[in-house]
Amino acid sequence: MKQDLKSQIGSSLHSVSTFFKRPLSLQNGEISLGVARSTLIEQARATERKHVRRMRADLFFMLEQHPAARDLVRALALVERTMQRSGFDGVDKLPQKVLARALVELERLVRDWSPVGLAELRSRLAVLVKNKPVEAERESQDPVEGPASKISVFAGLDSAQPSDVSEVDHEIFEEMERSWVGQIPKAA
Repeated sequence: MKQDLKSQIGSSLHSVSTFFKRPLSLQNGEISLGVARSTLIEQARATERKHVRRMRADLFFMLEQHPAARDLVRALALVERTMQRSGFDGVDKLPQKVLARALVELERLVRDWSPVGLAELRSRLAVLVKNKPVEAERESQDPVEGPASKISVFAGLDSAQPSDVSEVDHEIFEEMERSWVGQIPKAA
């Protein structure tokens, strides 16, 4: 019984001390217990900065695994540079096509989604792509009117699957180049 009394008093004292340690905030002339609004905003900003740093670090680590990765996945590299310069607010300002391309590149590159930063980046990019409206084509700026002005040289390229790229020896490249030009390759 004596032990129960000690634990109850200790528990009560702990509760009272925690109550008095809570900060006071003054808003509109009223005093209230709790965390000040400015403190909450600062904590939210710090948390956001931490998440952006984690996303940037995981993306940087993934792109650093191959030296030419940034040249091959340009939209994703642009997202990385934008996050480095202006945080995720800058990424939000990128065009919808760039964000969609970066999302596709990220999903094709990553096999293991266990890094938290990459998973969060994928999630945020998917939300941005879904919620951001597609920019309307600027037909009013075309100086030429008529049906010929509507023909696009790049028609169908946006939906085409990307090609597999591999490196070959210079000799093989020259042989293929000669065959495309119409010259018969030299026999080895």
